[in-house]
Amino acid sequence: MKYLAKLKDYIVRFSSKGLSANEIALGIALGNFVGFIPIMGTHTVVAIALAYILRLNTLVVLLGTQISNPISYPFQLFITAEVGSLILNGRFLEMKFSKEISYYLDHFVWPIVVGSIVVGIIVSGLSYLIVKRFLNRRNIKASNDAP
Repeated sequence: MKYLAKLKDYIVRFSSKGLSANEIALGIALGNFVGFIPIMGTHTVVAIALAYILRLNTLVVLLGTQISNPISYPFQLFITAEVGSLILNGRFLEMKFSKEISYYLDHFVWPIVVGSIVVGIIVSGLSYLIVKRFLNRRNIKASNDAP
């Protein structure tokens, strides 16, 4: 729970720095999407480049990429592989081992790529809606409390 409280605190701080609710929500959503793409080790570089291209706050986008961390990444890989396999093959993954590299590409890599894009879009869309609603409700509450 401490993690969520810190996350809320960071998001509120960005809104007090003059960023709109839409800018913050877009940055978090983009960071979440980048965090789900299976490019371990280059999330930061990709996030900074996309933030620059789309003219979003780089720190907000980097905050969004924190959805992918050493604790959550194995679960993300598992979920995205299963979703990708369900989309590509119509069934969940079967665990088999082979010496052929093409087997691993077809059986694991492509499902992870496809699944990560699909799950990344879903998670980033949900995070956009949640963050924007949170900031809008906070701003409405703050304006009602003002004298």
